[in-house]
Amino acid sequence: MHRIVPMMGGVVLLAGVAAGPGACAAPPVLTIGIVPEMSPWTLARRWTPVLRAWSAAAGVRIALRTAPTIHRFEQRVAHHDYDLVYLNPVDYLRYRNHYRAFARGRGRLQGILIVRRGGPVRDISGLKDRVIAFPARHALAASIEPRGFLQDRGIPFRVRYVGSHDAVYRDVAAGLFVAGGGIRRTYDALPSRIRRRLRILWAGPKGLTHPFAALRTLPAALVRRLTATLVHLPRVVPGAIRRLGFTGFRAARDRDYTRARPVL
Repeated sequence: MHRIVPMMGGVVLLAGVAAGPGACAAPPVLTIGIVPEMSPWTLARRWTPVLRAWSAAAGVRIALRTAPTIHRFEQRVAHHDYDLVYLNPVDYLRYRNHYRAFARGRGRLQGILIVRRGGPVRDISGLKDRVIAFPARHALAASIEPRGFLQDRGIPFRVRYVGSHDAVYRDVAAGLFVAGGGIRRTYDALPSRIRRRLRILWAGPKGLTHPFAALRTLPAALVRRLTATLVHLPRVVPGAIRRLGFTGFRAARDRDYTRARPVL
């Protein structure tokens, strides 16, 4: 079952939003799907202040709809269940026929492999024939890149997909897996009691961060307003933005992601 987290009291109608000929009318409530890198409860708690401020600034109610795992989230994106999405670059390329990128986080996306501090793995060779936890098959920096790195090094390993970055970190910290894949932003946002039990074994290349994307049927004027207000949000709720691991936001375009993935 989906869980919808209300962002504002009452529905704010989109008065005065211009739509081009043939464009679909914007819904009075926009649902946003956030890739569940964290547990649904943590994700809702951390994103709610940001989405509440964004709703107020944009003049439209933005409601968070969670998914229990990244795989379930990807299924819902494939069925166009969300008006807005925040998703990894590979998934964006898979679903861009229905969604168009309009913004992204500032900074750089960097994949990592983590191990338990004081655990049996000292270097990359210690991962030979081990079971490694990853959040999802199509997670670019947290799964595809570290798997490719190990394969290029000729290190055989087995894979277990556990559904989220949070699950990877907690399972490795608990000793259920010797290593796991994640990204630097979610690792840095971990509670200190979890992070101090882990260490980064490998860090990958740095590239474009996850895009925010809107259904292509949404009015262009509305998407421009969503972009402008999102970019301005760090001035409104700086603490909430930092707790998510962002330094800010900037406008993005579809072609940023359709070109070869740049290293920033």
